[in-house]
Order: sequence, then C-alpha cells, then structure tokens
Amino acid sequence: MHQLQSLEAWNTAREVSRCTYRLTLAPQMRRHYGLTDQIRRAAVSIPANIAEGYALGTTPQLIRTLRISLGSAAELHTHLELLSSIALVEGAEVERLMRDTSRLIGLLVGLLKKLGAKTPGA
Repeated sequence: MHQLQSLEAWNTAREVSRCTYRLTLAPQMRRHYGLTDQIRRAAVSIPANIAEGYALGTTPQLIRTLRISLGSAAELHTHLELLSSIALVEGAEVERLMRDTSRLIGLLVGLLKKLGAKTPGA
C-alpha cells in the first residue's frame, strides 16, 4: 500500500472526501438528509475505489475501479454545483471543493489515459 500513498489521485481523493464530509456536517445540511447522504456516499467512494483497484493488483481491475471513481467524482461535482446554486452552505467552501473535485477528475482521466495506453482493449 506504500505505493498507493504516492498516487496523487488517491491523496487528492482522500482530501476531497474529508473536506466534503466535514461540509455535510454543517447545521444547515441536517434538514437535507437525502442530499447529504448522496454527497457523502459519492465522496467516500472515490478514494475507496482507487484503493480497491490498486489492491486487486491488475491493470484491468485498476482501470475498472478508476472508472467507477471517475463516475463518483462527476456525481460529487454535480451535487456540489447544486449546493452552490441554492446557496445551502457557504459559497467559498463549496467553490473550493468544486475546484478540487474538478482537479481530481482531471487526475483520474489522466491516469486512465496513461493506463489505457498500456493495456490493449482497455
């Protein structure tokens, strides 16, 4: 798992999930259980799926779980856009998380391209 810790996408995903989870603990989010739950699930699944794919030890399995992580990151970004548009929580915090999530999406896409180039049929 040591090499996983050197993976920028995984570290960024962990930070995004921590910050997002803290955001959902805000008092104004308590009344919006369904949205809060969806946000949390999307956020925590990103680093978890990266770690799962890494632990499985094969490039095709890693690619599969990275794609799942990418989908969760896009879902999270959409939820954050909703929070921003309805001003449910402080705008600056949500805007920062949206930027971090966009960066994470870019890292995941780049990693998928790199791994896909090495794997026929990926």
